Amino acid sequence: MSEKTDQTDPVQKTLRRRPWTRFRRNRSAMISLGLLSLILLACIATLPISASQYQQQDLSLNRQGPSLMGTFAPFGYDALGRNLLWRCLLGGLVSLGIGLAAATISVTIGTMWGAIAGWYGGRVDNMMMRLVDILYGLPYVLMIILLKIAFEPQLIKLLAPFFEKEAAKVANIAILFLAIGGVSWLTMARVIRGQVLSLKAQPFIEATQALGLPTRRVIMRHLLPNLLGPIIVYTTLTVPQAILQESFLSFLGIGVQAPVPSWGALAAEGVKSVNTVESFWWMVVFPCGLLGITLLCLNFIGDGLRDAFDPKAAR
Repeated sequence: MSEKTDQTDPVQKTLRRRPWTRFRRNRSAMISLGLLSLILLACIATLPISASQYQQQDLSLNRQGPSLMGTFAPFGYDALGRNLLWRCLLGGLVSLGIGLAAATISVTIGTMWGAIAGWYGGRVDNMMMRLVDILYGLPYVLMIILLKIAFEPQLIKLLAPFFEKEAAKVANIAILFLAIGGVSWLTMARVIRGQVLSLKAQPFIEATQALGLPTRRVIMRHLLPNLLGPIIVYTTLTVPQAILQESFLSFLGIGVQAPVPSWGALAAEGVKSVNTVESFWWMVVFPCGLLGITLLCLNFIGDGLRDAFDPKAAR
């Protein structure tokens, strides 16, 4: 038995490595991963400076353009004389943090919901998926606004003893990624449900049922590992969607509240400064450029992972 196990282990390891080998061979995905890592590293490494400087105002620098000669002023200044470089770096951390947190919530809820619906089937499946259909029919912006109105005041009171003056800012960001994650899991639930229905008909699942293994063990040890590919791929595609939703909500004025920056909020501020008389282009180009590059990188990474985990794409 031990000799057989030793012989099959290398084969299993090779099969597990194949998706990551195919991913590493995808040039666009690897370049995107490196570029995204640089942006994230820059945002994290400069956090102590950007967190202390993003509100510093100097009206004498009001809307001065980018300058390589000035100290840390390659992005220029905004309408209140605040350094746009620090605001973009801190805003990137806020946008990426909200996107990752919302995607985590969305994938967790969607995976559990879809797995339960697909596994039990029948009435349970019908009731759970009809609820998904109903939620699909509601506009997500309206749902996020209702969630913010319902829970944000209570969250501020809950956080007040711990954050004092910053409780409102923390509560605003927390309720934002909770709301985005809470309305973004519907597609994930449908994808996982379909995968579970397909896996239920496979011989190895039927064998676990014939052996009388507990349902929890079958789901955790045999079902979820086979869902890892779709989960990883969907996660990488959900992060840019969540970031885009946060940017859109901040652009409308119902997302991240001033003075906390995000790429969407910075873009909204920049649009107000663009006019036919004098265009302060840097206030729009830099936050929108960073947002666009990040979204493209995440989409290329998601496409690379999808191709890597797709058996039909193997060459």
